[in-house]
Amino acid sequence: MKRLLYIAIAIIVILGIQNDLTGSTLSAQLPTNDEASTKSGQEDPPPLPYQEVIIESGQTVLSIVEHLHDGQVNHSIEDILADFSSLNDGTNPNAIQIGKTYRFPLYQNP
Repeated sequence: MKRLLYIAIAIIVILGIQNDLTGSTLSAQLPTNDEASTKSGQEDPPPLPYQEVIIESGQTVLSIVEHLHDGQVNHSIEDILADFSSLNDGTNPNAIQIGKTYRFPLYQNP
């Protein structure tokens, strides 16, 4: 009789674990990123201002950003390239194409 009870308990535990791991219990309880930010009262940071530019021959991301700011920008090259990529849905800054329009970040002067 004890064996039958232990087997029944083991089956219930295994089914419970399987149910949790397949997502029917845990995933329904975990908030998504949107829900978590609204519930905690935090809002997304404001979007980065940008200007759209049509690429011409010989232009690079850095040369265009410097042209838009009338000279050097007080941001690192890595930050500029990351901002460009995020504004353009993950586009590689080294793979821009002549004739296409891209968004370039605009920065405030300190």
